[in-house]
Amino acid sequence: MRFATHSLAATAVLSVAFAAYSAGAAAQAALGGKVSSAEEGAMEGVLVSAKKAGSTVTITVVSDKEGRYGFPAAKLEPGRYAISIRAVGYDLEGPGAAEVAAGGSATLDLRLRKTSDLAAQLSNGEWMASVPGNDQQKGLLLNCVGCHSLERVVRSGHDADAFAKTVLPRMQGYVNQSIPQHPQLRKAERLMEERGDQRVQVYRSTAEYLATINRGEGQKWTYELKTLPRPSGRRSVKSPSRRIAPGCGHRDPFLCPTYT
Repeated sequence: MRFATHSLAATAVLSVAFAAYSAGAAAQAALGGKVSSAEEGAMEGVLVSAKKAGSTVTITVVSDKEGRYGFPAAKLEPGRYAISIRAVGYDLEGPGAAEVAAGGSATLDLRLRKTSDLAAQLSNGEWMASVPGNDQQKGLLLNCVGCHSLERVVRSGHDADAFAKTVLPRMQGYVNQSIPQHPQLRKAERLMEERGDQRVQVYRSTAEYLATINRGEGQKWTYELKTLPRPSGRRSVKSPSRRIAPGCGHRDPFLCPTYT
């Protein structure tokens, strides 16, 4: 009985403390508002990003269960910011922009609508979950994501011959972690690479698999596009803001390996 009483008291104290923290955080926000849509109403787990005009840094926060988001004053300098969102299946209605004044607090409510191009929003992980194939076949795709997104592969119209004779040899010519914006040619072959007939067999098996997961000549996918759930509960209560380093090729800030 004593334990239960103490537990209830502790819960009450934590609830009051969290409410006070939330109110304080909202009061200190340089920019905040509510995210909603016609389909869901208030939307939890939406990533809201702000990028100052002329800057190479993007700062991202996440909306809570009531759809509220807020950028701490310490994170946003005065100036004009472009606002973007990530919520798979949704786009931001209209251009997102906000002006942050020194010592002020700006409000910008964000309205989302259903997207017309779901494929453009999928992360590499969601493509891996969507495409057919066994673990060994999907493991081949890990060789792609070090340089570019899987969207480039699955949107292509190449057949197996084109992959085997043109695309894969070309990709082999770039160093690891090249990116489309800054491709770097390999000076020499890696010692671990297959050679002769073994290389041909590897290229052919990889090419045949890739030709089953891209859009091909029909320009359509034969499988359902699967998405991951948005953050919810404790994962969306106090998410740290994240900063994207210049040159990062990730569309999703929370998937960028070079954030601070």
